[in-house]
Amino acid sequence: MNVSSNGDSPLLSRVRVWLPARRSRGPAPAYDRDQIADAAIEIADADGLDAVTMRAVAARLGTGAMSLYRYVENKDALFELMSDRMLGRQDWPPLTGDWRQDLRDVARGQRRALLEHPWLLRVWSGGPTLGPNMLAGFERAMSIVDGLGLDIDEMLETVTLVHTWVNGHVRTELDARAYFGGATQEEVQRAMGPYVESIVESGRYPYLSRMIAEAGSLHLDEEERFERALERFLAGIEATLPKGKEPGGRDSE
Repeated sequence: MNVSSNGDSPLLSRVRVWLPARRSRGPAPAYDRDQIADAAIEIADADGLDAVTMRAVAARLGTGAMSLYRYVENKDALFELMSDRMLGRQDWPPLTGDWRQDLRDVARGQRRALLEHPWLLRVWSGGPTLGPNMLAGFERAMSIVDGLGLDIDEMLETVTLVHTWVNGHVRTELDARAYFGGATQEEVQRAMGPYVESIVESGRYPYLSRMIAEAGSLHLDEEERFERALERFLAGIEATLPKGKEPGGRDSE
């Protein structure tokens, strides 16, 4: 188990950051949690998550590093604030009552946030945050799958599955971008063309040859691939729903 500098597990630091602040004598706090989180997010967006230190955040706020510990006890708590703040920035469309469409919106919003802020993958993959924005998002997501005939465990598993699937899909997207050095899809295909042709001509790889000749997904962009995969993913969820439910979650006659 990881242990923070004060001997606690990181989880305890993440929980304590949401406890009501104790009243103390002296001047009123100069900053609130959102201001601290915003400063840390700006650093992460510019230089990556590893650049987010207590000293760097304090400098951006124009204060000393030691004074920041009055608000946030360590980096674990700081990451907790950042995670919840990002969830609060999500602009979710109104729920439609169609569970497929509403889960599409959840998946698309999560993907958009991760692509715009890649460092979030490290924060959101480390476990649930306990902040108010996360709790509101959790309630919203659970309400989407309520009424589908699932018990509370199955509802939780479905919501968690969406979250982890999107994380994995975006991680693959970002890894591919890094692997190909930012080259466009056309540039990659052009560079690999001669080698791929030699593989096909060898006759040793019939499925690969068929894929190259017939697969339309090879020519889709990232957005189109995500949407195609998302529909298959939602179809998998639907296949596990109790029988006798209409697509919107209503009992069929």
